[in-house]
Parts: sequence; C-alpha cells; structure tokens
Amino acid sequence: MKIILLDGSPENSLEFIQVQIANVESKFATAIFDSGEIKVEGRVKDRKPHLTKVDSFGVDVSMEGSLILCSQVDQPGMIGSVGNILGEENVNVSFMSVGKIAPQKQAVMTIGVDEKPSKEALKRIGEIPAVEEFVFLKL
Repeated sequence: MKIILLDGSPENSLEFIQVQIANVESKFATAIFDSGEIKVEGRVKDRKPHLTKVDSFGVDVSMEGSLILCSQVDQPGMIGSVGNILGEENVNVSFMSVGKIAPQKQAVMTIGVDEKPSKEALKRIGEIPAVEEFVFLKL
C-alpha cells in the first residue's frame, strides 16, 4: 500500500490523502487499474472524511453510513431509475453524487441511503442495462 500524506499539523492542515492499494481483490472491479492497483483520494470537509476520487472519477461522498457505489454508462434517466427502485422499497436517499469523465461516457454514481435496500432492490439495480457494476457498502 502506498500512502501520500501532507503534514497534517494544526499549523499546516492536511489538504488531501491519496491511497493506492496493490494486488487486491475488489467487489468493485472497474476501480482496479491494469497494474492491479486501486486509487482513491479523499479530504476532510466540515470535520468529516469525504471520498473525492475513485480512479479518475471525481465524487463527493461523505464516508459515513450506507452507500451504493455504481459504475455505469452516463446517460439520461440513471438517477431516476435507481431512485425509483429505492423509493418503491421505502429506502430513503440521504445524498447522491455522480462523477464522470465526459458526457455520455463512463460514470460513477454514489448514493447514500439511510438503511440497507432489500436483496430484491439491489438485484433490480444491477439489472438496469446501463449499470455495469455496483456494490453496497456499510461504513
């Protein structure tokens, strides 16, 4: 594991942290580079840790609670498709963030939820044609 840190003293506050993990098995395989590494970046906002980058995708994700991290084709209706499934299951969304490289290409959508969706709801999310891969995380 390679960690790049800046001095985080009160006089010189930490701006960001970048972590590269090599030779790892992942439930989110599209985040793994050809080299076998996963790269994520984060920073502290309002005294809370936030994920700000997964691979080359910019995101803004509070690292608390439960998350659905979704690799997908960037196309209209994706937020609504996933949101409708969660709404039908009475799962409340606390935040949502989409990071993409260019319009209509690859994107990463992160959704904070107040409770774990049912297995059926997660299955339905995975069946959306533009969803390439997703993982549910409880932090």
